[in-house]
Amino acid sequence: MAREIGGPKVRRLDGFALRIEWPGGGPVTMNLQNIYAEARQLDGDERAEYLRRAVLGMAPHDRPAEWNVAAPLLLPAVRSVSWSNAASVGAEPGASAPIPFGKPLAPFIKVACAIDFEHSMTFATPEDLAAWGVTDDEALRTATANLARMPMEVSRAGPTAMVRGPDGYASSWLAVPAMLSRIPGGFGGSVIALAPTRDLLVLADTDDSEATVRVLDLALEGYQEAPRQLSPVPYLISETGIEPWAPPPGHPARSAAARAARDLAAAEYGQQTAMLGELFAKTGEDVHVANYMLMHEEDGSSWSWAAWNRQVANGLLPRADMLIIGDNDDPDAMITVRWEDALRAAGHVLREEPAYDPPRWRYRGGLDGDTLASLRAHAVPLRRLG
Repeated sequence: MAREIGGPKVRRLDGFALRIEWPGGGPVTMNLQNIYAEARQLDGDERAEYLRRAVLGMAPHDRPAEWNVAAPLLLPAVRSVSWSNAASVGAEPGASAPIPFGKPLAPFIKVACAIDFEHSMTFATPEDLAAWGVTDDEALRTATANLARMPMEVSRAGPTAMVRGPDGYASSWLAVPAMLSRIPGGFGGSVIALAPTRDLLVLADTDDSEATVRVLDLALEGYQEAPRQLSPVPYLISETGIEPWAPPPGHPARSAAARAARDLAAAEYGQQTAMLGELFAKTGEDVHVANYMLMHEEDGSSWSWAAWNRQVANGLLPRADMLIIGDNDDPDAMITVRWEDALRAAGHVLREEPAYDPPRWRYRGGLDGDTLASLRAHAVPLRRLG
């Protein structure tokens, strides 16, 4: 397929990838993992068209040099922070492009500014903004306004609805919440939105508890299986923004929503841990990057924990429900503390590092006796959270 379109030179690379040299353009690397995962679900002409567009999407494009040319091409692109981190180190599939900018939309989620071409997209960078003479806020306002002017295709099915398109931007409607809150016909109560993949956005009416639980379960399953994950978290929609939905105590969806939030955190921290491990191995810096660990209970609830080892002189901790503070020299001296209590007792030792997203807290050296005593005073049994 690649050789049939425009006659590029194509060479197989290790790691399931192609190197494509387009006439008049530099070489690009086309990683095939996600393409294979998505193409195998298609048949016949649909698969052929998908592959054709995937190859055309790797063709070089001149980045718009002027704002009046760029502005009509901009659309918001909602992405996980792990995508942003991967792009920043050149690990995103096809990422020979400069590093994109992004702004926080919700925990673990950002919105980037896509430059939309006929068969592909690239992402606006700080260098682009400087050349165009606009701020990041202005670029994103333009992008969201462009999307808001496009038709929103909605398929209703009782208390749920599916937003279809535009192609490649279904999840981007999260960045235009006012449009989602005005879907024709409306819903009876609060509206939540779920975007387990970049190309899927589902809305649900929280007044229907059974349907809400069913949608959350399906979203988590879809998220876990998707090659292009976004988030399994339900987001409460309003005219002015989105926020993770926390069902009230006793709501049937409460444990499912909490599990979705922790599963997203686990996936994003897992990607970050791997990336930082590779980075520190290259730089030779001795840093222990703690894992974000999950425990799932039989009743469907879950809780998270991270390990803080007293013998580690330089470590980075994820934000988890519980910290397990261990001592290699005295295994019986283990202390289990809730995260908020640990910050109160040892906030002078744990310092949030602003460079990391998801957030990380740095600790250096050991724990003095007074801090250990304060942590012990806040110790709780290692068990399921209430």
